[in-house]
Amino acid sequence: MTMSGMSLYFLPLAPALGVLINGLAGKHFSRQMIAIVAVTAVGVPLLIAGWLCYQMILAPATTKAMTATLYQWISTTAVSINIGLLLDPLSMVMVLVVLFIGFFIHIYSVVYMKEDPGFRRFFVYMNLFIFFMIILVMADNLALMFVGWEGVGLCSYLLIGFRHEKKSAADAGRKAFVVNRIGDFGFILGILLVIVTFHTVQFSELSKILASHHGISNLTLTIAALLLFTGAMGKSAQFPLHVWLPDAMEGPTPVSALIHAATMVNAGVYFMCRMAPLLQQAPYVLTFIAVIGLITAVYAALSALGQDDIKKVLAYSTISQIGFMFIAVGSGIFTAGMFHLVTHGIFKGLLFLGAGAVMHALHGELNIYNMGDLSGHLKIVAATFFIGLLALAGIFPLSGFFSKDAILWGAFEQYGSWYWLLAVVGALITALYCGKLFGVAFLGKQNFSGTIHKPDAVITMPLAVLAFCAVGTGVFGLPMFTPNTLFSRIMGSSFAPTEAGHAVAVAAGSHTLEIVLTVAVSIIVITVFIIALRIFSIHRDKAALFSASYRKTGEFLHAGFGMDGLYDLLWVRPYEWIAQICHTVIDRIIIDGTVNGTGKMANATGGLFSALHSGQLRYYAVSILAGVFTFVSVTYFLIP
Repeated sequence: MTMSGMSLYFLPLAPALGVLINGLAGKHFSRQMIAIVAVTAVGVPLLIAGWLCYQMILAPATTKAMTATLYQWISTTAVSINIGLLLDPLSMVMVLVVLFIGFFIHIYSVVYMKEDPGFRRFFVYMNLFIFFMIILVMADNLALMFVGWEGVGLCSYLLIGFRHEKKSAADAGRKAFVVNRIGDFGFILGILLVIVTFHTVQFSELSKILASHHGISNLTLTIAALLLFTGAMGKSAQFPLHVWLPDAMEGPTPVSALIHAATMVNAGVYFMCRMAPLLQQAPYVLTFIAVIGLITAVYAALSALGQDDIKKVLAYSTISQIGFMFIAVGSGIFTAGMFHLVTHGIFKGLLFLGAGAVMHALHGELNIYNMGDLSGHLKIVAATFFIGLLALAGIFPLSGFFSKDAILWGAFEQYGSWYWLLAVVGALITALYCGKLFGVAFLGKQNFSGTIHKPDAVITMPLAVLAFCAVGTGVFGLPMFTPNTLFSRIMGSSFAPTEAGHAVAVAAGSHTLEIVLTVAVSIIVITVFIIALRIFSIHRDKAALFSASYRKTGEFLHAGFGMDGLYDLLWVRPYEWIAQICHTVIDRIIIDGTVNGTGKMANATGGLFSALHSGQLRYYAVSILAGVFTFVSVTYFLIP
């Protein structure tokens, strides 16, 4: 496919220009002008990405990938690294998700942040976040991807701690930064091992080498894949590196929407899909990924069930849904994982923006038990939020149903009935907390005593668009029960031949069992959702009594299984203890002692000699006589 390099480069260039214009000259702009620059910096590349996507769909299968190399970054005898961009079906899907959802989040933020004193700084950070995410997904090599990877980590720190004067926000930003450094260290080691082993970091060259089975040991491939997955675990908040994400809710709600729906947490899933050729050569790592994904999906769903903060419920639900994406990756069905990434991005963006609209209407209230009957006051918000929850629960015919069903069946085929059953348990718990959330916050009696402000059109318009997409994107999962869905055709050969065996098995096998299991799970999910909706709206008092009977369990779930406390015990307190010892022994005693001791010794020596210079002549005479006596004695006894 032919195209100008500028069209490709303009995708990351536009948000970078937004950062520069608002960052350098924005102090002279009105808030309206700042908003226009920031929104345009995302909207224009969205239009260009849509045009490029159309061109890509029309292009022959062999020419769908577009590349543009700017210059050679590093050239050594071991490796050569270019600054180059790659736009193939895989990165195109990610670019569209980032820009489409990011565009509506920017529009929403214009009103949501209009009274904030850090209005300009907020939009500079948001544009910077989009820029680094585009670099991450369009990089044609691991090294440039790592630049984008670290960039989104920096932006998450800046945006989570946006209201840095608030201690909890500053702590949350620092926590996100530190926890992600653990995963990023594994990423760096993985890149170094790839360089030593393959002598390249270009994705295209890595795919060719791996396809030819170039005599590389399985152990090396396994270690490399495991190290790279460590980076994905941290960025995508997978157990046990998930603890930063619930606290990330300290940032403004549009930030939460951007992190959860369009950018940071999706990066790890995209990265693993990009490294599919390597993962296919490391089956033990695929199994490990599937296990981590399953643990995370169930654990986070249970934790979400115990939350009473509307944003914390959604935060744990994100961790759980990313876990389902890693189930797909670990099962070798990368297309299903990417499809769920797309659908999840849409309905999770909808839910976070809806939660922000609720907070805006209720003067910042977060506790769902202090809400109630919001459907009577915020009709558009309630309707769109309900659609988002249906999609999150995976209820037919919403988009989440199609993507989650593909993952569950792929997991069944790869790992059997027990693994599938545990994944279904995670899906059922999801339906349970979705029903609870809507029943408590939007139905039942009103518990909010203040004035409820109606959101304006700029707030509700993005909700309506995303709600429509949450319903409509399910068509990309059609026709069901085949490997040839519309989404898989869009992805083209992105995962060939990594999914070839799965596609053949699906095409050749009987779909009777898959249809039966899909229908059965759907009926149970709908039943659980309706029961939860009824219990937590109509019979809330009985639910409260039930919760009181199991208060300890509720507190355990509310604390996320006590993971923060465990990390505090295992890592934070020992670190503080070691730091205190270093401060006392090394800093105070050794370093300060040496410096202060030298001064005291010099002072004491000076004091001793100063006593000899008292100004009394008799002391000087005695000193002279003592000196003469010493000189004569030494001369007499030592010189023959």
